[in-house]
Amino acid sequence: LADVLEHLDGVVSYAKNQGLNLKIPYTFEGRAANYVPDFLIRLRDQASAGPQDLLTLVLEVTGEAKKEKQAKVATAEALWVEAVNNWGGLGRWAFLEVTDPWDAENLIRAKYLTPWPTEAEAPA
Repeated sequence: LADVLEHLDGVVSYAKNQGLNLKIPYTFEGRAANYVPDFLIRLRDQASAGPQDLLTLVLEVTGEAKKEKQAKVATAEALWVEAVNNWGGLGRWAFLEVTDPWDAENLIRAKYLTPWPTEAEAPA
């Protein structure tokens, strides 16, 4: 995955979250816990308004499907990212879960790096 990120246009920087210790609180079956996502990626995405307006992408590589993992991902994607973006003090954030690390480039490119077609370019 690091090799993909090294060569992907739009990636300004990235880090494995292991030592950064970003934790996202979540609840599973009534028990509070903290979720530590895999990577933080700074992207110059299609919504970037300039060189300092970067998107921080929280990337999770998921293996086997488990209910607790679903709770972590749902909390990060639907609650935590929305709360951070509504606050606005840390810039723009997004979350992406990938199940196949070899497909990460395609998913990142499709969701964040490929410009949306304008009305003139859109198929009729």
